[in-house]
Amino acid sequence: MRKPRRFPVLLPVLAAVACGPGSVHGPASALGAEADASAGSLAGDAATGIPPEPTPLDLALAAYDAGRLDEAAGAATDALAAPGDGETADSARLVLARVAVAEGRWEEAQARLAEVGGGQAKYVPGYSELVDLLSSEADGTLAAAGEDERRAAARRLEGLTLLPGDSLIEAIRLELQIRLDRALGMREALVRHVAEILPLCEPAEARRWQDEAAAVLDDPSALTELEIQSLMASVDAASPLWPAVARRRAETAIAAGDLVAAASILDRVDATRPGETWVRGLRERIAETANVDAGRIGVLVPTSGSAAAIGERVLAAVEIALAPYGDRFVIEARDTGGDEATTREAVQELVDDSRAIAIVGPVEARVAQAAAEEAAALGVPLISLNGQRDVGDAASCLFRDYPTFGAEIAALVDYAWGHARGHRFAVLRGEGHYGELIAQAVGEEVGRRGGEMIDVPSYTSAQTEFLELAQAVRRARPDVIVFADSAARVALIAPALAYEDLWPQPAPHDGASPTPGGPRREALYLLPSAAADPAALGEAKRYVEGAVAAVGFVPAATAAERSAFETAFDARYPSGPSALDAFAHDAARIAATLIDLGATNRPALCRALGTVESADTAAPFSGFGADGEARHPVRTAVVHDGRPVPVEGAP
Repeated sequence: MRKPRRFPVLLPVLAAVACGPGSVHGPASALGAEADASAGSLAGDAATGIPPEPTPLDLALAAYDAGRLDEAAGAATDALAAPGDGETADSARLVLARVAVAEGRWEEAQARLAEVGGGQAKYVPGYSELVDLLSSEADGTLAAAGEDERRAAARRLEGLTLLPGDSLIEAIRLELQIRLDRALGMREALVRHVAEILPLCEPAEARRWQDEAAAVLDDPSALTELEIQSLMASVDAASPLWPAVARRRAETAIAAGDLVAAASILDRVDATRPGETWVRGLRERIAETANVDAGRIGVLVPTSGSAAAIGERVLAAVEIALAPYGDRFVIEARDTGGDEATTREAVQELVDDSRAIAIVGPVEARVAQAAAEEAAALGVPLISLNGQRDVGDAASCLFRDYPTFGAEIAALVDYAWGHARGHRFAVLRGEGHYGELIAQAVGEEVGRRGGEMIDVPSYTSAQTEFLELAQAVRRARPDVIVFADSAARVALIAPALAYEDLWPQPAPHDGASPTPGGPRREALYLLPSAAADPAALGEAKRYVEGAVAAVGFVPAATAAERSAFETAFDARYPSGPSALDAFAHDAARIAATLIDLGATNRPALCRALGTVESADTAAPFSGFGADGEARHPVRTAVVHDGRPVPVEGAP
């Protein structure tokens, strides 16, 4: 009798494989395809009632099915030696080949497989491919292969055709598959293959596999939503892993706001696996998620203090955005007071007391971060309107409806490169986050093109007198000046520059135009959108005449060209809407559109905001990026009489 060998690369496969001989017992593992080769050999003789003696092949199949491999090999050898038909011989050869596979004798297995013909030959390629992969793992070739090769091996392994009911070799295949899944970080495949191997294993071994798969399912970051959905469809409801898969699927459904799907999964768990303790907690989460007023939208704006007028205009824009929906929506306005603590309280009040489904705003940079942090902590979608802080993060349901800083600076520097008299750039900025971001973006763009950055002093947020700064800028002699601040601050700095006889390069901008004579000096002024608000520039508009602005919204040039939004806004404010007003309108319109389409809880609205591609907006809009920033095309415009006029033919 041959003794089975054990190989370090495989778990013991004889008398246990990794799953035990008991796993191959019973009708479920009967080798029906081979039994056809000796059909009737065990049937009773109808004439005598005496069952015939089992043939050697019958004995080989029964022994193999019971995991007695030495006995199976001996009986199969006897079957080959006995007179019989070719199909019986091929079945016996296949038994010997499979015994060799189970015992890790690769060369013998391939030799036996090469001898198999007839109806059994259709299974040879699957076993032969498995032997190749097992032997390459045994000699280290597979482990040394590149990731692409190992992934290809995993795909080949997945598609092998083996004899139906060959539990012994199927367990070996699945073990190799799981080892590859683990090595390649293919966690969804690992869970699926563990679910497949569990019925083939003895209890102790099954627990080890189940614990490994459960660790993957318990890790919130291990699987994507699509992978969890795939597992829900592929793992049998009778599997010990199914409750864990169902739990993860219900959790992802709640996180996506699909409360109907989540409740349906929990109902199914209650019906098939009563007593699962985690179901109650998820039902409570469903109730909490549903506890929102889908008709109530919060708006964070300054309604008191010096910025109250800005807040009034923003609220007017939001009202116009929601007007087409009649009384479907209620606006819950809260004053930020320009204060972080007040803003946090306002967010909490909108979420807890008003049960608002979403929040639009704030507009002030100094409270934007506080609002974003509070909204993220409370799980409420927030569409910020501030033009200076990049608070967006779609994963945290934080969005910002303003052109991105990078897009604005790229457009402005590109324009300056072809229209300024030189390529020496200075950035005027305060000592804050926005100024740092703009300065960094300008430096990267200018450096990439081979230009020069000039250092000039920054200033404090409380500073109101800028003559010393203007003198330093004049001495530096820049060709281009970028204003990295709000329009209100530009309205203070530009007159100081003019006092020192430093003016914007006049339009039309021609890089080949002569410099002015005498003491007057000129530079091409560049205004990011935050610095180009006509209302905030006010009486300082003559000091930025000819400046180039980056704009995401351009008002219509004539009354006939105005959109419905502009017409409605003009009726309230004859000065017309600013970019901020337009973006406030758009943020509210986007949220209302998605809610009206069925995103009636906060997670669902978060999901919808992250995937929306267009909406009926005043400014061009093509969705939000993964960073939560709106994808707005940026145009360059020349400031004329305090208002940006788009440059024809320019981006």
